Amino acid sequence: MSRGAPLRADIQALRGYAVSLVIAYHAGLGLAPGGFLGVDIFFVVSGFLIGGGVLRGLAGGTFRFSGFYLRRIRRLAPAAYAVLLVTTAVAAWLLTPSAEARFMPQALGALSYTTNIVLWRQINYFNSSAATEPLLHMWSLAIEEQFYLLLPLALWLTPRRLRAAGVVAVTLGSLAVYVWLYPRTPGAGFYLLPTRAWELGLGTVAALLAGRVPGLACTTLWPGLAVLVVVPLVPLPWVPPHLLALPACAATALLLCGMARQAPLLAPLARVGDASYSLYLVHWPLFAFAHTLWLGQALPPAVSLGLVGLTALLGAALYRWVELPGRWTAIAPRRALLAYIGATLALAALVAGTAAVVRARGETVDLSGVTGLGLPGCSAEATDFDGRCRRSPAPDMLVWGDSFSQQIVPALEASGAARLVQASKGQCAPLLGMAPLDQDATRPFAEGCLAFNRSVIAWLARAPQVRVVVLSGYYERYAQSGTLALRDGVSRPAPATQADLLAAQRRTVSTLRALGKRVVVVTGPRQAGFDVGLCWERKLAGLPAMDPAPDCAITPAGAARSADWSEHLYTAFAADVPVVRLDHLLCPDASRCETRLQDVPLYRDPNHLSQRGTRLAGRLLDLNARVLAAAR
Repeated sequence: MSRGAPLRADIQALRGYAVSLVIAYHAGLGLAPGGFLGVDIFFVVSGFLIGGGVLRGLAGGTFRFSGFYLRRIRRLAPAAYAVLLVTTAVAAWLLTPSAEARFMPQALGALSYTTNIVLWRQINYFNSSAATEPLLHMWSLAIEEQFYLLLPLALWLTPRRLRAAGVVAVTLGSLAVYVWLYPRTPGAGFYLLPTRAWELGLGTVAALLAGRVPGLACTTLWPGLAVLVVVPLVPLPWVPPHLLALPACAATALLLCGMARQAPLLAPLARVGDASYSLYLVHWPLFAFAHTLWLGQALPPAVSLGLVGLTALLGAALYRWVELPGRWTAIAPRRALLAYIGATLALAALVAGTAAVVRARGETVDLSGVTGLGLPGCSAEATDFDGRCRRSPAPDMLVWGDSFSQQIVPALEASGAARLVQASKGQCAPLLGMAPLDQDATRPFAEGCLAFNRSVIAWLARAPQVRVVVLSGYYERYAQSGTLALRDGVSRPAPATQADLLAAQRRTVSTLRALGKRVVVVTGPRQAGFDVGLCWERKLAGLPAMDPAPDCAITPAGAARSADWSEHLYTAFAADVPVVRLDHLLCPDASRCETRLQDVPLYRDPNHLSQRGTRLAGRLLDLNARVLAAAR
């Protein structure tokens, strides 16, 4: 493409619409519940432009690898490296040691086109804690860069007569893998190229069809537009989020095949589309740093709107003074390559230096994850309980539940429990016949949760030495889920009610008592509406934060929105089974819950105690004695 070459207004408008969806979704104002689909639209557009261009170049004998990759570097690197430079500098001032430990591999991944793989190993994109990761958005750029790297070579190696069929075959194969793998391993399905290649491939197929089917523009325009308006903007809670990408991508491909090249009414969106790359680059670090300052809380609407405005200003500046000059400045290929390599090495050195500066602050808070809290023989991936996760060859107490059960095991041990066996499965509360089913806990996980809980009962039936069963679960999760897998395996598009949870709890307790077991429920700590662990880490490191209360205390204003709901649920539980209220014991003053005792911060996040915190709480509260007394 030469400078000044005309751009299709419809394609630029699609880009503008896509980036607007993404920004609206991340602003958290509820305007675009499916706004994450903007990235999927981008992928299809990229496949249409890049895949179609490579195919035409190969067919006409004009394609050159050196020219292609040089254009990609000029198009992508200047703006991306400018944002990475500024983000790294801000991170040095704003991030804690634990956050920097995640930031550095993400930044190095951005330089090596592997951020998606780094994030796959680190965090779920839809997890609330992902909101504080400044380079989270780089995963999609890594996907596109991997596509740009591999596509030309793959097409060049494919005989010309087989190229179209090969593109279709790879697209269908990738789609099949995506649909099959995502429910089983959401991280891989979301982040990796093999499960995203179908979207880019669909765009390439659209490029093969464009202009070759008479009347296609008339038959695809309005249906495609309707889908792209409804699917991202209308709440569709009964549809798994990963499946929403199918109609969104199909509609985008149809529009690319059939939309008119001149569309004056789309001019405003097209202008946004011109700067869409720069807007996408700058928007997320702004929101991520704001979420860090607000300790993971939902941003005030005024702050979100302000960040949208700042995104527009900075994105326009980046586009005008970095992206455009970088794209069109005439530099000899060899000098451009040397400049690119030099900038990459310099940024890598800056990232490493920033990490050293942040680490010098010292790790002041133990924020170790609760996933690793377990007895010998425990496995976070267990699908069938076999009783090997134990401290004693003859255990007399079973702790059963999700991550809440994991966090109380050290507390029980610190207060004298010596013969424990643990049945913990993350996100799987100890409720027979009930499991969460949503974008984090997919149907295979829900079915595995149901099976795991059944296996706990089967093991207890063969373990007469176990006299006490301690149940602990994050029941609020079930009330927040999009759907539930019920006892008969049927899902329904509604969160759990307290009546649902109470019925499942009674079923579980009655089954345990029929086996001759004494049952006690131990609640989690008081739930916060902000990240308490992050609050203490920032405070002790001398970093700024929008503290909801002095000394990171949990006040009624800073409590989780589900606080009253949980209070009612545990009161209902107590009518049928003894309940040890860890939340009340740690926070006897309902108006102010201290989150540090004896200079030890108790929490690691809004919901869980840290490793040091849970052991200290266990000793101070004599938790084991309280559980045994309740079980009598």
